[in-house]
Amino acid sequence: MSLEKIAIIDIGSNSMRLEILARRGSDYWLVEKQKETARISSGMYNETTITRESLERAKLALEKFSSLIAFHRADHIRCVATSAVRDAKNQADVLELLGSNLPYKIEVLSGEEEAFYSYFGVKNSLDLDDGVVFDVGGGSTEFISVRKGQMDTVCTLPLGAVRLTELFFRKNQGPTTREWKKLEKHIDRVLSEAPSSLLSSAPRLVGVGGTVRQIARISQRLQKYPLYPIVHQYVVQKREMDRIMTSVREMSFSQRSEVLGIPRDRADILPAGILLISRILDLFRSESLTVSQQGLRYGLFMEYYRGGREKFSESPAKLTLRRISRKYGSYRDSRNHRKLTLALGMALYPDTFSDPRQRILLSTVSTLSMTPLYFHPVTDTSNIGPLFLEEDLQGFSHPERVMITLALIRSRNPQEQDFRKNMKPFSDMLTPDQINKVNHYARLTTLARDALLFSGGRSPVLSYTDPYLMIADPGNSDEDNHFESTLIQTQERDLGKGRNVIIQWMRYVPPQGGAHHH
Repeated sequence: MSLEKIAIIDIGSNSMRLEILARRGSDYWLVEKQKETARISSGMYNETTITRESLERAKLALEKFSSLIAFHRADHIRCVATSAVRDAKNQADVLELLGSNLPYKIEVLSGEEEAFYSYFGVKNSLDLDDGVVFDVGGGSTEFISVRKGQMDTVCTLPLGAVRLTELFFRKNQGPTTREWKKLEKHIDRVLSEAPSSLLSSAPRLVGVGGTVRQIARISQRLQKYPLYPIVHQYVVQKREMDRIMTSVREMSFSQRSEVLGIPRDRADILPAGILLISRILDLFRSESLTVSQQGLRYGLFMEYYRGGREKFSESPAKLTLRRISRKYGSYRDSRNHRKLTLALGMALYPDTFSDPRQRILLSTVSTLSMTPLYFHPVTDTSNIGPLFLEEDLQGFSHPERVMITLALIRSRNPQEQDFRKNMKPFSDMLTPDQINKVNHYARLTTLARDALLFSGGRSPVLSYTDPYLMIADPGNSDEDNHFESTLIQTQERDLGKGRNVIIQWMRYVPPQGGAHHH
């Protein structure tokens, strides 16, 4: 399979970003990621004209990006500009100056197109059936309501972190109470122009953009969060965000960088950005915000990856699972194990595994346990690589990622005390019910493995009548109904049902005497 590289350039109002992704078959990964704070919109909001200095910064950034694209020999290049270039009176001059030596075209996205790609990026990276996606940029905020998984109402409003900072706060000063109140009023007035159909969706709110990601990182740092700095699908509570807003507002620039770890290029625009997001949550009466790492750029890439904008055939979690199992093994090789684990789950815990989400999580544990990711082939437990805790994997919430990782480690039976000691910060993220499910996934995965080894890799015959579980190696019983099932071994196992399950391991063998007829 050939390798192709796709470069995405995003000319935003605050920062310009380049991402180069490689793709081979159904798998893809990030090769290069660069960000330049050109702040192209700086000084444009009174005259709506992009200044000469801003253009010089943007031109330098694009030259750097072009060198990287040539260095990596990208096959496809997509370069888009958003709010600042879209609104600029001198747009034609801007495009001529920036595009003069580029081997690719700069597309200016309309507000609707920008909104679509943000939605498409989110939709491909987390499960969202009903809710609202908003993307806070430097110059504008896009809103997209999602109903039954499809994009519904779209609107773009002139509210962005750079725009609001420049229009309402003095340069390099913390905002005064008066400035803050004026900005709050302005935000509320502009938000009131959002179409009512947007507000009528009972939303799960999903936020995209640099300010949203920054809030998530601050929240994680302040509480020493075990999965820091993974922000994709992290949930920030409204009351916590308001606490962060108060402290950011009271700090000096250098304190924002030192205490909260905010990059210098975002320290000045963060107060306005957080106030905007806080007011958006109030507008939708939402108590929390789900953060999406993936937005516009991922949406542009996924349009290419999927060959268009067609409806989604599988959930982001299933797509991730297929990608990983293909990368480290074969999805087909794990099919018997996956089917058997699910069959055991449905037999032993029908209440738990009648829930489709629980079946996806159990399938994930079962499939990944067949790859070399979670065990060292030589020592079996020395090298447990918790990929789910390190990579930005699409489609799984943070607790789910922890549950999957712990179940995989558990299914390899490391020493109980080591497990508890090393994994405590992670298991502390889970509720008692989730810990219970981790044990279910681990026990079922281990039992399915044992059963397949017993039956030489073929799917055994199962039957369960509490407390007896019969696992029978099918032998040649299909071909010859004269074979008899013989009990090989009886074993008691704690499968978390309150009392032990008695497992009867059966084999079909020819009757004594050896003669049998067809």
